[in-house]
Amino acid sequence: MITLYHFGPNFGLPDPSPFCLKVDLYLRAAELEFESRAGLQHMRRAPKGKLPFIDDGGTIVPDSAFIIAYLKKRYGDPLDHGLGAEQLAVAHAFTRMLDENFYWCVVYARWIEPAAWPVVSRTFFGGMPFPLNRIVPFFARRNARGQLHAQGLGRHSAEEILAIAKRDLDALSGYLGSREYFLGERLTTLDVVAYAFLAEALVPDVDAPLQKLVKSYDNLLRFVERIRARYYGK
Repeated sequence: MITLYHFGPNFGLPDPSPFCLKVDLYLRAAELEFESRAGLQHMRRAPKGKLPFIDDGGTIVPDSAFIIAYLKKRYGDPLDHGLGAEQLAVAHAFTRMLDENFYWCVVYARWIEPAAWPVVSRTFFGGMPFPLNRIVPFFARRNARGQLHAQGLGRHSAEEILAIAKRDLDALSGYLGSREYFLGERLTTLDVVAYAFLAEALVPDVDAPLQKLVKSYDNLLRFVERIRARYYGK
């Protein structure tokens, strides 16, 4: 039995992390039987100190990209079988764009953006007793700001960060076009990855610039709703 260790449901999603959500959806789409164990306490077992990771009968695999690669090798590749070299190259390029660039735009929108922060702080830390509900979010936000600065995106203005996100969304929207899925008539791993990041960018439900920007792409919104309804019944 595969066990997925992740943060747990929040913001109306199975997980507030796009990387955890990516693995959850991949397991569902590949029709692999699994169980979920949620909670920050599982980070102590995580080989790289981060979630998600899986335990597949004693084989521990961390990191969403390595998890999916492992699952494909171990159980076959039902989502991407039959794809050509050009399609696989496109999928790799878009995946890296989302993992390494758009992700940081989501981090900024969630942890730094003034319009979103009150909702994020209340959602993640509102249940803590005083004064922890003041201290913990302060340091969590400061840590996010430091990571953004070290990565480089945090050195830009809010307007520049939104422009960076828009270029990524333009690329996704332009490539998807009027199709239901990115690489043809059936769902592939690229769709799994794209859903995870787009769904995360659409929450929390506040009037913040990134959320408003994503909502301006009708085909991306339809894509998110289509997959959500198919795999999560919402």
